[in-house]
Amino acid sequence: MHRTLKEETALPPARNLREQQKRFDRFVREYNEVRPHQSLDGKTPSSIYAPSPRPFPKRLPTIEYQAHFEVRSVRTDGTIKWKGNHVYLSQALSGERVGLVETDYQIWTVMFATMTIGILDEREGRILG
Repeated sequence: MHRTLKEETALPPARNLREQQKRFDRFVREYNEVRPHQSLDGKTPSSIYAPSPRPFPKRLPTIEYQAHFEVRSVRTDGTIKWKGNHVYLSQALSGERVGLVETDYQIWTVMFATMTIGILDEREGRILG
C-alpha cells in the first residue's frame, strides 16, 4: 500500500501543498471506495465499514497519580515546566496531566496514566531517547 500511495501521490510531488493534499484525498477516496481489495474478497473497505458501537469520550477522565508522583500539565506547545525549564513531551498530550516519578538520581520516568512515555534526565533537561 505504501509503495502505491507514493507512486500515485508523490512521484513527482505536486507544485504546492494544496495540490498535494488533493492527490492524497483522491487516493484515499479511490483506495477506500472504488478499488476492490483481495483481502476483502473483492469488496471495498467503505462497503464493509461499520462504526464502533462503543462511544469515544470527547475528553478523557482526569488521571490520578500516586502521592509520590510529581504531576505536570502538558502545555499547548507540548511542553511541561520542570525545574524552571520547558521540556518537550508531545503536543498530542496537550491539556493532559502527566506524572513523573524519580527512578534514579535526577532521572525521572514520565507516565501518562499507566503508560511510560519517556525518561527525563534532569541534568540535561530533556527527554532521553
